[in-house]
Amino acid sequence: MRSASYTIYKLRTAKPIWLKIENCEKKMVFIALIVALLQAASTEGSNQEPSLDDVPLSIYVDASKEIDYFISLAKSIDEKQRILEEALARLSAEVKATEERWNERLSAEVKETQRLNERMSAVVKATEERWNESVSAEVKATEERWNERMSVVVKATEERWNERLSAEVKATEERWTEKMSILENKFKNLSNQLTKSPDIATLHKRPAELACEKITSKLQSIGVTSITDVAVHLGAFTEGGFKLWELCYFALIDTRFVLTAADCLSSHNVTTLELNLYIVLKKVKAIHIHPEFSINPALNNIGLIEMNSEVEYTFDLYPACMYTSAFNPKSGLMERGTKVQIVADSECLNKHTTQLLPNQMCVKSLTHNCRQKGEPIFVLNEETFSKHQLVGIIGKRSCIDEPYVITNVFAYLDFIESIVWPKKEN
Repeated sequence: MRSASYTIYKLRTAKPIWLKIENCEKKMVFIALIVALLQAASTEGSNQEPSLDDVPLSIYVDASKEIDYFISLAKSIDEKQRILEEALARLSAEVKATEERWNERLSAEVKETQRLNERMSAVVKATEERWNESVSAEVKATEERWNERMSVVVKATEERWNERLSAEVKATEERWTEKMSILENKFKNLSNQLTKSPDIATLHKRPAELACEKITSKLQSIGVTSITDVAVHLGAFTEGGFKLWELCYFALIDTRFVLTAADCLSSHNVTTLELNLYIVLKKVKAIHIHPEFSINPALNNIGLIEMNSEVEYTFDLYPACMYTSAFNPKSGLMERGTKVQIVADSECLNKHTTQLLPNQMCVKSLTHNCRQKGEPIFVLNEETFSKHQLVGIIGKRSCIDEPYVITNVFAYLDFIESIVWPKKEN
């Protein structure tokens, strides 16, 4: 048997086999074989123990055959590796293609999902807007319907209550007027029964009533047998030669006194009075304003002017009587030929006037005309010869066709009588 050294020698002297080996893995196998042979040779050199017949042991290795085997094995491995590599390459390509396809599909799905989300968002937004508009319109319509219904209900309720209240107030006023009229008649009858002589009867009459009797007697003495419905008792002021008829009027109540609004006297320097359609002129002697008069608020807006001489009675110029009853007249009120009606105090109330005083009265002209300060309101009394009895004085100029407030003259008879007809003169 050939020794390993020989084999190595043959390998050394043989044609370089690895030059025939092209694949790196095959070269590695060949190198591993050489290393194994070298290890065997090394082992042979180190083991010098003698054999039985002390004959050197020779190992013959057919390197060519072994190399061919290994080369064949390496080729088989290389082929399988190539097949595996190709399979891996195909698998990698397939995986890459599949990944690309799935990425493309996933990207398309994501984009489609985004589009769907956008569409859904737009649909949701549009639906929400439509619902909000619909709900808002419905709420607004419902609110308007309820407001209209409530307004109608409130208006109807208010009208019913106003009608009931007005009817109740009117009925109460009528009842009290009737009762007071009955009491007044009873009082007059009782007074007439108690006073049998004219002298005693005179003591129970107030100065304004006595003055009215004097006016009637004077008219009869000058031959006046009938009185027309046209008031001939009013006139105007002049101030420094200029007429103030557009601002203030007055009522003639005595041969030397006229009654007007205190506002006219406090704001103007009245020097002359014009009477009988501005034909008769009288100089002013004194002015008497109510001591408790105030402009703002307008209270006790009444005053007197005393002339320096008496007015002569004529058929178209004479004083008016004073209205001396505590009860307001029901009808027959006149204002410069225009009919006037007393209405409820509530019709004169506004944001500036919240309550009328006992010395004030709410009236309304039945025909539209302008009203001047100080202009008198008369009542036509058919029971007396002098039909015109002064009931009130207008305190504010106005051309608006609405109810207005006048000063009730009866509330100031004490003030008027103390100046025009003092007790010492009766």
